[in-house]
Amino acid sequence: MRRRDVGWPNQRTLLLYLLGGLLIAAIPVVVSRFVDQPDPVTHTIDIPPGTAERLAAGEDVEVIPDELDFKLRDVLIIVNRDSVAHTIGPFEVGPGESSEHSFGETAAFSSYCSLHPSGSIRISIGDG
Repeated sequence: MRRRDVGWPNQRTLLLYLLGGLLIAAIPVVVSRFVDQPDPVTHTIDIPPGTAERLAAGEDVEVIPDELDFKLRDVLIIVNRDSVAHTIGPFEVGPGESSEHSFGETAAFSSYCSLHPSGSIRISIGDG
């Protein structure tokens, strides 16, 4: 006859309790990502024709500030109407092209920007 310890749950029961506890703890985290979030904002950067020529001539072209701040879920649209490709941080947009990016994770970084004489831009993505 097999003896069974009374009062102590078996390993399967402990595992089920552990998984249930993790699921209960995860639900508020997942729900908070979708509930009570502000509507995303669309930011458009329009690069006019002749921008590269003006920059090459030493002009201070004010297409965008040297610091960009976004919130989670915001959307960035870059429209390049210039005759050359431009880079804004991690985004490169060819001549006559546009690109759209949404932000799903918080981050802050400095990167290369072809629209600034300093060659750099700071981009921040916050959670609210």
